[in-house]
Amino acid sequence: MTAQKTWLSTAHPATEARMNKALASVFILSALAPLAPACSSEESSPNTGGTGGSAQPITGGTSTGGASSNNGGSVSNPTGGAASQTTGGVAPTPNGGTPGIAGSPAGGVAGDPHAPTGGTPPAGGAAGGNVAVAGGGAGGASAGASGGGSGGSGGSGGAAPVVCKVPEGPPTAQLITFNDNGGWCWYQDERVIVDVANNRMIVGSMSGTGGRAGNVEAVVWDLTTKTGKNTVLNKLSTDDHNTVAFTLTGSGDVAAMWATHRENCNSYFATLDASGTWSKTSTYSWSGDGCPWAGASTNMVTYANPWLMASENNRLYSGVRSVDTSPAFLTSTDNGKSWGFHGRLTSSPQQGYVAGYYKYWGNGTDRIDWVGTDAHPRDVDNSLWHGYIQGGKVHASDGTVIDDNFGDKNAQNINKYTEVFKTGSTVGGVKLEHMWNHDIVRYADGSIVILGQGRVTGTGTDDPDKRHIYSRWDGKAWTTTYLAKSGKKLYNDEQDYTGLSAADPDDPTVIYISTSYDPRDDTKMSAKREIWRGTTCDNGKTFTWTPITQNSSQDNIRPVVPKWDSTHTAVLWMQGTYNTAQNYNMKIVGLVMER
Repeated sequence: MTAQKTWLSTAHPATEARMNKALASVFILSALAPLAPACSSEESSPNTGGTGGSAQPITGGTSTGGASSNNGGSVSNPTGGAASQTTGGVAPTPNGGTPGIAGSPAGGVAGDPHAPTGGTPPAGGAAGGNVAVAGGGAGGASAGASGGGSGGSGGSGGAAPVVCKVPEGPPTAQLITFNDNGGWCWYQDERVIVDVANNRMIVGSMSGTGGRAGNVEAVVWDLTTKTGKNTVLNKLSTDDHNTVAFTLTGSGDVAAMWATHRENCNSYFATLDASGTWSKTSTYSWSGDGCPWAGASTNMVTYANPWLMASENNRLYSGVRSVDTSPAFLTSTDNGKSWGFHGRLTSSPQQGYVAGYYKYWGNGTDRIDWVGTDAHPRDVDNSLWHGYIQGGKVHASDGTVIDDNFGDKNAQNINKYTEVFKTGSTVGGVKLEHMWNHDIVRYADGSIVILGQGRVTGTGTDDPDKRHIYSRWDGKAWTTTYLAKSGKKLYNDEQDYTGLSAADPDDPTVIYISTSYDPRDDTKMSAKREIWRGTTCDNGKTFTWTPITQNSSQDNIRPVVPKWDSTHTAVLWMQGTYNTAQNYNMKIVGLVMER
């Protein structure tokens, strides 16, 4: 790839001079933020989160998408220009149409799903361009170079190239400690949610040390006062797989669910109301659904992934590793106050430890996407597979129905769905196998991003050379980009445990990764894992990297980015010492910023 020179960054794999050693020990970087001193972190007490400083507002650059410009809209407003403008411009509200997918015959589509008043401009361009986060909106009488075709009066400017900009320096946002004793696995989502209506963020984790070890905890973080209230939802064995996950409900409450790591047949759940009061913890027993399942006495319940389907009368679904160690779903029709069995997602055979690992992403309206593996990467040479749930059916990436009844115990093998990355494929000059999944996000324009990893072929099984990858669906096909070396395994018994990665659900130009290597040239940077932000201005073909942490004395791993909006963002991660999934001394830290 071609090197892209920016402040402290290049695109892989061009080699750049290493950063000045005099830089502060922790850099906090954010999109388009002005240069500012590095920030410090604050600790929290066992029952309250630490107090964080204010975030530096981030000003997005504006560009037009009219007669001859390739760019449209503003990075701070990804939904396109206002229909009354003759250029793409900045939309004063999120009501403009969003751009179409590459190759699509239509320009913009109806407005952002979170802005139901948005509509399609009256006359779309003849052909859309690349997927754009900030293009489109209203075009002029003649469309721009990337707009495609001749737009009528107020016609769609089509899809302009992605408007993005690499951070130029750290903001004044302060590193916040949300929970001073907590960790999480990565197969429960969402571990962090933003409840905009009640101006709060809910952060779930599992305590790892001291008298709090084994606590399933939820911090309700007030976004105004920048203080948190921690509630213990349950006391279980110390294991980061037991972490709680959340979803907003149709009533405006928050539903929470969690489970042990193959220790019993229960899914636990509770709800949080607008006043900040948690309900009593309740239990759904899978014993009536066959738990424990054949194969081993430990073939019981693990994980929870609750999501809202507003189009189905605000029904909730939760994906749980359960029936025959593959995923099945519970459902709730009363905003998470009670749950019942719904249906099985896949029926892949158990190979070794389990029948696959699944990550989920829901749009909150009518669809849940997933990316899965055949089994554990130490047991099987996995590929990555994608499908989605919609309208009571389970589909492949292109919309083909694979399972016409999601609401029963019959299901298809995962290999009936769309192969995102075939094991043994070459990307970035290396052949990768034994794939694993990190994150999945589907954006309003229909594009999907999947982050994951694979072992470099021929590097053994004890501590194989692992690499981060980025895969993207453009409406027609999956393409994969090499990201970076992942670093050594986190501990001896898990050869494929890495620092992981996360996609920004409100900005398809941004991802975050954790690695001990410098992703700008794959050179070794530190003995500790650091968080990096990757910015892509060409739909994932290349990335420009800027450090979020640097010269750390402890590992920074497993980042998450909760969905919020086009003007705010947050990134949280685990910081500390990770010995095993049952023995760790970590805290949950992160940044809350304006874009």
